Amino acid sequence: MSLETNLPSKVQHTVRILLRIQKIILFLCSMLLAISFFLVVVLRYIFEADLFAYEEWVLAISFWLYFIGGAQGSYEGTHIKADFVNAWVGSIRVKWLIANTALLLEIAVGIVLSYWAYLMVMEDATKYPDWPATVAWKIPFLLPRLGIFLGLVLMTFYTALHFWVAIKLGPSHEWDAEEAATGVSEGV
Repeated sequence: MSLETNLPSKVQHTVRILLRIQKIILFLCSMLLAISFFLVVVLRYIFEADLFAYEEWVLAISFWLYFIGGAQGSYEGTHIKADFVNAWVGSIRVKWLIANTALLLEIAVGIVLSYWAYLMVMEDATKYPDWPATVAWKIPFLLPRLGIFLGLVLMTFYTALHFWVAIKLGPSHEWDAEEAATGVSEGV
């Protein structure tokens, strides 16, 4: 089921913009990490020197990469899930109910985690200009925590979109596909 094609056009447009921004962030973070590790290796093993406190900016970049990557996975529906129950259930209707119950739980957890991340960001933001920061480069803790917050909000948003599309379409399109494949009409 394609998420984007089943959304209203205004939501599709917003999602496309968000996805472009996410992909740019993911690309830049990946490149920055690759360049950082390349410099660390060159400096350490060729010039026998160290890149001063590179761990501080690598950690901040990694948070953005991890959480925005998680949002991308939520959009694509590629997160690893332990949905082994579906292997035991034969009814497509029951599978559909289980999948949507799981989505509801993901949304609930996402809302709680997003709220906690919001509190974490606001706690740092209210301390301006005395933001808590890293020791060497004075990178504000707000920077990686903002990546956590945005990633969790986007994960919750995309999960909610998946749920909305699943409810909107209903299980009938899946029933039709299964019945066409098996040649059997399944009762409730």
